[in-house]
Amino acid sequence: MEDHFDAIVIGSGIGGLSTAVLMGKIARKRVLVLERHFKPGGFTHSFSRPGGWEWDVGLHYVGGMAQGSTSRALFDFVTGGRVQWNPMPDEYDHFHYPGLRFSAPKGARNYEARLIERFPEEAAAIRRYFRDVKSATGWVTRQFWAISSPAPLSSVVRLLNRLTSGLPLQTTKEYLERRFRDPQLRALLASQWGDYGLAPAKSAFCIHSLIAAHYFDGAYYPEGGAGRIAEGASQEIRQAGGEVLVNDEVQRILMENGRAVGVEVRRNVGKGGETVRFHAPVIVSDAGAANTFKRMLPPEVDVPFRAKLDDLIRAGNTAATIYIGFKRDPSELGFRGENHWIFDSFDHDAMLAQSDDLLNGVAHVCYLSFPSLKDPRARRHTAEIIAPLSYESVARFRDQPWRRRAEEYQAIKEKIGQGLIALVEKHYPGFCDLIEFQEVSTPLSVEHFTAHPGGGIYGIAATPERFRQPWLQPRTHIPGLYLTGADAGTLGIMGALMGGVAAASLLIGPAGFMKIVAAAKREAHQAPVAAASPAFKGA
Repeated sequence: MEDHFDAIVIGSGIGGLSTAVLMGKIARKRVLVLERHFKPGGFTHSFSRPGGWEWDVGLHYVGGMAQGSTSRALFDFVTGGRVQWNPMPDEYDHFHYPGLRFSAPKGARNYEARLIERFPEEAAAIRRYFRDVKSATGWVTRQFWAISSPAPLSSVVRLLNRLTSGLPLQTTKEYLERRFRDPQLRALLASQWGDYGLAPAKSAFCIHSLIAAHYFDGAYYPEGGAGRIAEGASQEIRQAGGEVLVNDEVQRILMENGRAVGVEVRRNVGKGGETVRFHAPVIVSDAGAANTFKRMLPPEVDVPFRAKLDDLIRAGNTAATIYIGFKRDPSELGFRGENHWIFDSFDHDAMLAQSDDLLNGVAHVCYLSFPSLKDPRARRHTAEIIAPLSYESVARFRDQPWRRRAEEYQAIKEKIGQGLIALVEKHYPGFCDLIEFQEVSTPLSVEHFTAHPGGGIYGIAATPERFRQPWLQPRTHIPGLYLTGADAGTLGIMGALMGGVAAASLLIGPAGFMKIVAAAKREAHQAPVAAASPAFKGA
């Protein structure tokens, strides 16, 4: 098998899958994708529990999926059009603060008008904010051109972005405090920081802008759950002559004469598994920069940015999640499939600093989502509640086996669940009475299944310093080795997809990105337009 593949992709997140699909469909390359988990998909896979409940592990909503958009065309091209994207309610995000509730409406102009109606004394600053968000998002778009283009063009774009980095590379807190007087408005505009994992004092304004703008035209959810994405992409890879193998964990990247030439794999089946080697002229890692440069490369390979990589890893955050199964329809309490962001104060940085109060059953912030209300194919009603939690708070249990950790750890998980449910119950009395099943995951669960250091769920932390690193791009300093996914692009499902597009653009050759977009749009024009499904009416 190993002698017949043109490239090997390590990891089957959306970045790895998209790179493999694009190389197969456009460059006619046979690509082998290796996944350590027993399911492909990374943070786009789903899981179920007896009783008919099913949840996603990472995808909760996606912007930019309207028919005719470039991002929709790219997603459909990667999945072969097998995923139906259904729109969420027009008021897709609801923000809850002490004495303040605000719903984000579809449409940037609508959003702007609603903010001005609520904060009329800040009207000029609000209008300026939407212009600045557009400008900072454009800066990130140019960064994408820099990482996905040949060297001459890339150098020109990087120079332009260095000269225009003042706005995008200030922190979100710096921007908001400079532009707005009202602390409630500053907090409200930063409400989606859970989507990128950093409170305003640490996040780059460009990532805040990218996430905010991503949803201005509304939010979408994949019918049948996020697992449909990996299913569709895997079929495309195999149709192009490639393969997706699960339970195959890459231990080491093989080097010859300073070049990456293959991988050493432990097959996680049976007792202990066996070790095999695969060779290919191109190795693409979707395992994250930390795993790639610190764990998989032989120790003798020089990594000049190792110290900076460690700093960026430490700057990031992770989270705990409670997966809930209901005995009755949560629409009884007024839920319609929108997201709810619940905060017990207007100080996001303070709430993040207090996140480990969860271990004592006290939650200061959470994100609440209802997969079943967004998915007409759901068999049972479900919800997910997510809140920040440090890896260090549970790290002492890391060497204990999954699902067989100490009673103390189980007691901690019970406290986490109690705290998150209590915070929702405070805003929606009766929520607790609807619950039939619950299961809590911590950063240790994420680390177990993904091997991401510290149970990271966002990739390299989106600080201003992260966007100044020239090595966080698909082309690495090692011949034959490329990065894909979030650390090659930006965080989130769409950011990781674009990291995969950027890696494929370089590997396909000159004008690679233009070839990808042209092929995606051509296929989109040939495919029939599917109607959105009606809202779920299940029990």
